Parts: sequence; structure tokens; C-alpha cells
Amino acid sequence: MGQSLINRKVIAVFIAVIVGLLHFLTGPRYRGPFPAFVNGYMINILLPFAMYLVLGVARQTVLRSGIARGVFVFAIGAVTETLQYFGVPLFGRTFDLLDYLMFGVGIGLAVAFERIVLSRIPVGIPPRPGNGFPGT
Repeated sequence: MGQSLINRKVIAVFIAVIVGLLHFLTGPRYRGPFPAFVNGYMINILLPFAMYLVLGVARQTVLRSGIARGVFVFAIGAVTETLQYFGVPLFGRTFDLLDYLMFGVGIGLAVAFERIVLSRIPVGIPPRPGNGFPGT
């Protein structure tokens, strides 16, 4: 496994852990700055953001495609939000049409982050004598 994949995994997992912690720290009783945004939309942006990045370091090649990841992550959010509309409290209880937009914003931010930040991490380690590659 290349060093860059390890670095990308570390970054993706770190972001996912931070998002999880923020979700538990803010919670429904959050009363800090921008409570309406934090309680209503922040997790709907951050969760798809983190999920998109984590799926990007998966071993399945279909999940490495940005389009497939974006569609998959959006579909999960859309299904849960639609179920809330019908009264099924899966990962939330309140239906909000703007949540669909927030899922898209989160995925868009993840795409930008991946292209701007993660693209700077080299794709692999070039073969050099003594680094474990066959024929070196």
C-alpha cells in the first residue's frame, strides 16, 4: 500500500472522527453561536463530507469514482430524509426540504477538499532500490 493512500486514509478517518465528535458535542441542546444552523444543517453538511472522503480511500474501485461516491452518499441522505417525511425516524425525526441541499453542499465541499488538499499528496511511492519493490 502506497504511503499516500495511508496519508489519505489518516486524513479521511481524522475528519470522520472530528465530525462524529462535533455531532455529539453540539447535540440537539446546542445553544452556542448560530444555533439554528448548527442544530438544523451543520451535520447535514459535515456527515456527507466525511462519508465521501472515507469512501474515497476504500479498496473497492467503484467507490473511488467521485461520481459514484457522490451519488451513493446523496442517496443515503435522501433516503433517510424521505423516510423522515413519511414519519420514519431514521437518523433524525424532522423532515426539512433544505436538508437535500445541505447534502449536496457537503458533497461539493468534499469534492473541492479532495481536489485542492488531497490532490497534493503523491499518488504512490516511486520504485527505488531497497524499498521493497520487486526487481529493486
